Amino acid sequence: MKRVVFVLVSLTFLSLFGCLQMIDGANKALKEVNENSADKSESLSVNSYQTINIDSLYSLSLPDYMKFYENLHPEASLKYANIYKEAYTIVIHENKEEFIDTFKAFDEYDIDLSPVENYALVQKRSFKETLTDFKYQDYGLIEINGQPARQIKMFGTVDGLNASYVVAFVEGKDNMYMILNWTVGRRYENLENTFEYINGTFELL
Repeated sequence: MKRVVFVLVSLTFLSLFGCLQMIDGANKALKEVNENSADKSESLSVNSYQTINIDSLYSLSLPDYMKFYENLHPEASLKYANIYKEAYTIVIHENKEEFIDTFKAFDEYDIDLSPVENYALVQKRSFKETLTDFKYQDYGLIEINGQPARQIKMFGTVDGLNASYVVAFVEGKDNMYMILNWTVGRRYENLENTFEYINGTFELL
């Protein structure tokens, strides 16, 4: 059962990166045009964001240039992107008690850590199995809008693509949430601040 859990998580992320690979060719021309601006941090005003409500679960603010993108991820409750800017954001959530019970059953849950810390560790292990040259860096963040949270930067390669992420893990009353923002190539320096801002707008409804 433990192996199945990790395999399913890995396959989920592989499908996500497969999508990246498909659109990579379409973006090559745009990369060349924007090469000189790729290292400049994006500057957006609050008015440049749209607030997205997902059912009665949560809200998240995203740049106006990001649009709903159905094919990003089959399990995501939120999936927005701008393929020309190579900016992608999804949110995946799962039942908190089921997560805790499953990993306790296989002695993979550290009772000395909070649920959100355990969740972050599980997801980092999953990414490490999926990404080549995996590296990560923890932020000092411990909550988002009053909810226990953790945030990390991650870097690695999949099928030759250099991918960079700003990921937040949030613990709600009933669910665990992962906000996954990513880009490829040299876009990270341009989008890092935007991704951090997006994570900071997550709010339970």
